[in-house]
Amino acid sequence: MRNKPVGHLVVILFISTLGANIIGEALRAILHVASGPGTVIERTLLQYVEWSNAVGPLNLIIVSFSFDLALRFNVVTLLGIFVGWYYFRYSY
Repeated sequence: MRNKPVGHLVVILFISTLGANIIGEALRAILHVASGPGTVIERTLLQYVEWSNAVGPLNLIIVSFSFDLALRFNVVTLLGIFVGWYYFRYSY
């Protein structure tokens, strides 16, 4: 087994997590159209836990900045992380 850079793992996990979130939101939209909001599938697979780290606004008199970092995790996101790890581990 070759040594693989940790940076590759971070990039692969970031891309797979982002892709899983996009797929999860697309599934949520399809479920809303097909069967309405609040279905059992939506609650089990797509209900997310959100973590947010908001830094207070930075007021510079002329310009005001506000920074916020929010992460959403659900079952589809965890599946995406697993797929990314599997890709890193067993390919290239």
